[in-house]
Amino acid sequence: MTQQELPGTGLRGPFDLVADTIEEELVENCPGAYALGFIDNFGRFSITFVGSAGEDLKSILKDRIGTASQFKFRHFAQPQQAFEKECEMFHQFMPVGNFLHPGRPTGTDWTCPRCRR
Repeated sequence: MTQQELPGTGLRGPFDLVADTIEEELVENCPGAYALGFIDNFGRFSITFVGSAGEDLKSILKDRIGTASQFKFRHFAQPQQAFEKECEMFHQFMPVGNFLHPGRPTGTDWTCPRCRR
């Protein structure tokens, strides 16, 4: 499978959600946003969950191994950018694995760029 950008998100992937791939593709201690999912019968990436990490996306994705077969991701310079991207993807894709709107990280007053929550 070739690396593609998920339309409208700017995420890299898809990649297999396995430790070796995560080690190869992600950098240490970097904020980021991600989408988990699978390749459907039409060869499209189908999102089942979105999330973000304010400090270490690599560690978060390693913790998610076994919850999906594929992932897409993007690193960000600032944690707030990762949170905002997670919110945008939540509203755009309404993944079945996200029951609630992403929560604001503790100690921040950040709001969702879509609904200002």
